[in-house]
Amino acid sequence: MAAFLKWLLRAESLVAAIAYIIVASLLLGEIVAREIFATTIWGSQRMAIYAAIYAGFLGLCLATAANSHLRPQFADKWWPSRWTHGIDRLGDVISAALFIWLGVVGLEYVHASYEVNETAPVIRWELWWIQSVIVYAFFSSAVRHIVFAIRPDLKPIPDFVEG
Repeated sequence: MAAFLKWLLRAESLVAAIAYIIVASLLLGEIVAREIFATTIWGSQRMAIYAAIYAGFLGLCLATAANSHLRPQFADKWWPSRWTHGIDRLGDVISAALFIWLGVVGLEYVHASYEVNETAPVIRWELWWIQSVIVYAFFSSAVRHIVFAIRPDLKPIPDFVEG
């Protein structure tokens, strides 16, 4: 299980990094084309937006993998410390359920785009394959929370936790 999570993290990190490289390259290329050659790169801004969306949703996966989501900590001292382990596991189960629900809603959203053959303005790409990252990110995060609930030893300790 640990090897799978490590592989998944590397794959998602690589795709997110490639997406950011695409964003930077498209935007820089657009600036160079406009300022030096007095022209534009057709669809570059729209493509950069979609690449940024991919990177952002994969960032959700990476934050889940690192257990580094922002969360309210005001109630942390409400429970006896011996309950912490169980409450953490319950939190992972609830988070997994929430991500599964969001994944299903995302799947319906993407399916609707597919059914009506919705296309992106300017570049006229079908949107469903661009939107599919939404479904992937939610289900990937759900899988991680399920694993963390079953195997808490695989859940990283976030840097911001005291003690």
